[in-house]
Amino acid sequence: MEINQVITKIKSENHGFYIIETSSFNLDAIEECIKNSFYKKQYEIDTSFINLAAEGGTKQISIEQIRKLKREFLHTNVLNISRVILISEINTLNNNSINALLKLIEEIPSNTFFIFCTSNLLKIPETIISRARLLRLNDYQDQSNLELLASDITNQNQNIPENVIQNIINPFLKLKKADFFESVKFFNKDQLDICSVIFLRILNFYLKLNFNNKKLYKYLCELHSSYIYDIDESIKFNTLTNDLIAIYFTRLNSNLIKYAK
Repeated sequence: MEINQVITKIKSENHGFYIIETSSFNLDAIEECIKNSFYKKQYEIDTSFINLAAEGGTKQISIEQIRKLKREFLHTNVLNISRVILISEINTLNNNSINALLKLIEEIPSNTFFIFCTSNLLKIPETIISRARLLRLNDYQDQSNLELLASDITNQNQNIPENVIQNIINPFLKLKKADFFESVKFFNKDQLDICSVIFLRILNFYLKLNFNNKKLYKYLCELHSSYIYDIDESIKFNTLTNDLIAIYFTRLNSNLIKYAK
């Protein structure tokens, strides 16, 4: 999705906690888009927007900063302007500040938006991911067309036959059911990262395509979160299998057939 689509989607809600997966070069554009979308005057930005970052030469946001945020920012909204708390990288939070934030996120005040960015979802604790709405910025918009995905992946991985890759991607082009267990089994364990790339590219494509299909869009966000968590756990304990990835391809495929426009 484009940055302005993501911010427009967030602004349309009453309040919430969002994680934007993006590369570092998008961060300034995200902040600028938030300011332009949520606010009209500079005084509104000064009173109702905060880009929370580590202070005092440290690399992590402290628990004292979170307490100060709650005390001085969240409980003062006399102007009834949308309050936005932006964190450019979630991984600048230490364990104590994460725990403090979790308490705030459980009961987010009306007209208040927590927007956190990250370049690596795999490093984020599940306690954070499970509470957030995940939104992905596609840094490769020109490659998002699924018709180009098979040749793109094949060119990068000459040792995998093109028909094997096509058998995974074609069911999403035609939105027809397929046996992904049969297709994914041709990838050995060292090649499962390629399956992961294909899955996430297809998921991202349909997130963009179904931005206004609220039921499907919500499901795709939840599926993305579950996939990242399960893959991370499987890699951590060396239990990643073809079947696990095939299950996610099947879930994605069946729900797209059922709900996609």
